[in-house]
Amino acid sequence: MNDISLLIDSLVNAPVILYNLAASIPNQQLKQRRIKNKWTIHEHICHLAEAEGMIHNRFQEFKNNPAPVFDAYLPESNIKTDQLLDLDLNVQMQRFKRVRGLTVDLVKSFNQLIWDRQAIHEEYDDYGAYILLRHVVMHDYFHMYRIEELWLTKDKYLIQPVT
Repeated sequence: MNDISLLIDSLVNAPVILYNLAASIPNQQLKQRRIKNKWTIHEHICHLAEAEGMIHNRFQEFKNNPAPVFDAYLPESNIKTDQLLDLDLNVQMQRFKRVRGLTVDLVKSFNQLIWDRQAIHEEYDDYGAYILLRHVVMHDYFHMYRIEELWLTKDKYLIQPVT
């Protein structure tokens, strides 16, 4: 757990990296569905914004509850097909930046007792505040990788391209 400050720095930097990545992508590619039944670039970006509220609430629960219990978050079960496509991308990126700032302020207030706090999570065998912090960083960069992959990868190298 000696990397907490590095992980928090990653949380701080993710909205800027995401914004710069999105700004590099031609508008006509943002909503292009390149892989059947998989998200577009636009949907990946909007998902990050949508999930951030849930993430913030989970950190708040760690701060307020010595033994939190969490249900699985399964966006494919909660988000209707094309629902994210209807969201305004700029509004969602601003939302991500704003809520992420609140999340960063919250986790910066954690003491070691909170970082050591464990939770019960129906999806994971082990889950705590520190694991959530690391998980959020990996989640951010996983989606940013997918965005770049959808933007730059030639069709013949994409898994299950739409034909």
